Amino acid sequence: MPNPVFDAVRTVLAVREYQDKGVADDVVRRVAEAGRLTASGQNRQPWHFVIVRDRTVLQRLGKQVRTGPYIAGSTFAVVVAIEKDNPLAVSDASRAIQSMLLTAWDEGLGSNWTGFGGLTEVARELGIPDRYDVLAVLPFGYPARRLGKGKKNRKPLGEAVSSERFGQPFG
Repeated sequence: MPNPVFDAVRTVLAVREYQDKGVADDVVRRVAEAGRLTASGQNRQPWHFVIVRDRTVLQRLGKQVRTGPYIAGSTFAVVVAIEKDNPLAVSDASRAIQSMLLTAWDEGLGSNWTGFGGLTEVARELGIPDRYDVLAVLPFGYPARRLGKGKKNRKPLGEAVSSERFGQPFG
């Protein structure tokens, strides 16, 4: 029986090059909603997402995020800010990021997680209050080239998964 969620997990790839093509407002909204609707510890929702579509700002973000110069070529980006005083914020926001990436992938969009904290320039650029840290910037767009969906270099299941106790073969 087909499982579209598993298929998205199985086939999603990091995308760093994007077509110069707009993304419909309803698709951008769905990506944001996927993050917002993600479960969080004690339902605290310790995040705030900033959608950036302005080309000039995207170019500046591409310069500010060491691991993501390709943000400059994306159609839009989601800046993920987390509450500094919430010990679950990183894990909760990471879950929301994965929800957004998978939702985008299902819509035909590619993305990749860029940055991992220490993005104070990005916070200043977007007026994010001091009670937040910027965890990541997620650039989105239609992939510039065709991707081989599902072709991943991963450990075999038996090396990554055990049954009952660590090291017990998983059948």
